[in-house]
Amino acid sequence: MTEAEAKKQLRQMLGSLTLGSLLHLLSELFGESAKRAQRKGDVKAQKQAQDVAAALFVVGLGVDAACPR
Repeated sequence: MTEAEAKKQLRQMLGSLTLGSLLHLLSELFGESAKRAQRKGDVKAQKQAQDVAAALFVVGLGVDAACPR
């Protein structure tokens, strides 16, 4: 998938999801990355991915609170 295709799909998703929901989806992807890093024993990568997942989740809550549909 190209960057342009990804942007097009994200714009389409915004028609049915909030921006906060999309950030929560990204948070889940980073959570999965954290789990993979844990299985590999890469503690640093695990911590980084967990931190990013948590930040995206919280920012998603804030975005939806500030700009509700």
